[in-house]
Amino acid sequence: MQIGLIAGLLIVTALSSTSHAMKDNNASAEAGEQVYRSNCLNCHGSKGKGDGPIAASLTPPPADLTNPATQKKEDDALLKVIQNGKTGTSMPAWKNDLTKQQILDVLAYLRTFPK
Repeated sequence: MQIGLIAGLLIVTALSSTSHAMKDNNASAEAGEQVYRSNCLNCHGSKGKGDGPIAASLTPPPADLTNPATQKKEDDALLKVIQNGKTGTSMPAWKNDLTKQQILDVLAYLRTFPK
């Protein structure tokens, strides 16, 4: 029973630290917009709707980042996809190409999209 409690506390702590990461690192939606335009726009489009210039050539199509289901996801879930990519899609891992701060900034920018 104690092991389950400890594991639960570790999970909550890990999730909390990710959610607080945006605040602790002063994530900037403005800086994130620049990173997004350079790295994400071709697939996700200028407004995040998954309709970028190369979207039609991708199977499955890129995610609509304005979709309420996407916007309802916790920060840690979205950070994980940005960092590690998404299996079975064209979404690449960005953890080796973007800094942690740039990834946090992109997430801050994604949170400005209409829900």
